[in-house]
Amino acid sequence: MHVSIVLPTYNEKENLPLVIQKLLDVFDNHHVKGNIIVVDDNSPDDTGKLADRIAEKEHRVQVIHREGKMGLGTAYIAGFRHALENNMADLVFSMDCDLSHDPAYIPDFIDMHLKGYDVVVGSRYIAGGGVENWGMHRRIMSKGANLLSSTILGVRVKDMTTGYRCYTCQVLKEIEMNSITSNGYSFLEEVLFLCNKKGFAIGETPIVFIDRTLGSSKLSKNEMWKFFLTLMRLKIKR
Repeated sequence: MHVSIVLPTYNEKENLPLVIQKLLDVFDNHHVKGNIIVVDDNSPDDTGKLADRIAEKEHRVQVIHREGKMGLGTAYIAGFRHALENNMADLVFSMDCDLSHDPAYIPDFIDMHLKGYDVVVGSRYIAGGGVENWGMHRRIMSKGANLLSSTILGVRVKDMTTGYRCYTCQVLKEIEMNSITSNGYSFLEEVLFLCNKKGFAIGETPIVFIDRTLGSSKLSKNEMWKFFLTLMRLKIKR
């Protein structure tokens, strides 16, 4: 089993070396054949240059440089395409580069895939999952958005907005990534919607999400507004 980890970055200079080292440790300790694809959007803090220096010393790290901040969704797509075009993996993961997604869960995702799931979602809202360092307001907002999204779109997943996921290459080939029009965090709900529509088996594995301690959050009111607009657009397509 070979895995590719797609890491979109924008001003993650403090976190990137820590995340990469944790990923490499998981690969080595669990005998996982893996590689890491950093997709950097020309970070002003020189995250991309740091990624290049790491890649020079570690052959399991590749770096994709983009001209500017083009959004989370297109960053994931760029990484997915790179993995597919270079036949780099059986499973392709997406995860955040802010230490909120613990690489230690990767073997759990692989185990779920081996049980027959095409898509595995790291869920905060099933038994064993949770969040840390969130206030009550953010917890209510997140749970409400996930309940609304899964109900309206008819996707039986409790955590529609998590970015910690893995997909088989077959899934990424068939969901027609060129057709995805949303970007940012709303990209996450659209991908699951398409996976469900294609009939792929979607499973959830529990994760504990730890809010970032270094750097600043990328979530904005504009992202939340786009999330709900995407939800309405996909409802019409259902």
